[in-house]
Amino acid sequence: MANTIKTAGTAMISSLAIPVAGLSGIGAVGALLGWLFINGNRTSGVFYFFVVALMIFILTIRFLAKLHKKAQNLVEKINLESNLNLDKSNLLGYPNPVFLCFDQKNWKLATCNTVDNFYEIRDLSYLLNWSIEWDNKNTMEITGMGRRIDGTDMHTPAFENVERRKNFCLVLEVANVNNPILKFYMSERAATEWCARLNAIING
Repeated sequence: MANTIKTAGTAMISSLAIPVAGLSGIGAVGALLGWLFINGNRTSGVFYFFVVALMIFILTIRFLAKLHKKAQNLVEKINLESNLNLDKSNLLGYPNPVFLCFDQKNWKLATCNTVDNFYEIRDLSYLLNWSIEWDNKNTMEITGMGRRIDGTDMHTPAFENVERRKNFCLVLEVANVNNPILKFYMSERAATEWCARLNAIING
């Protein structure tokens, strides 16, 4: 139970780490440039903002580096103990502490958890199917000028219902009666690349 809670907590933090690092890094750079080139920004408030943003950035990067090292070490450990050749450069689910890695040569995959260093090795036949899912969101957006208002040179705005795709995830169907669906949320580009990569691993 304790490991489950710790894993869930680490997963939540890791999902926020990359955007937090990006935003804090941008904030630190913006504050520094404002301090250097705009006289009105040379205040204690701007300086404190820079220090806080920089510290958040450093702590987040250190957290991600630690996660990366633990993931690499666990995969190396599995390779040594099981005489496998799992690919450390392609970890499905990372930086989440629970991820999958693949050994195409030996037709194996490993489910890994860096929180407790637990892992399970299965044949690639465990992976039955994979696909991309997403949510569709409809919004009303201004697309230009509409009809002209009588007696004036003004036009009403024109609106259009626009459908956008969001919340992409890679969905795996696996040979597990109790948990047959695994979902990995990621960008559209990453999901597309992983679909192609899995096709190469399984069918290549």
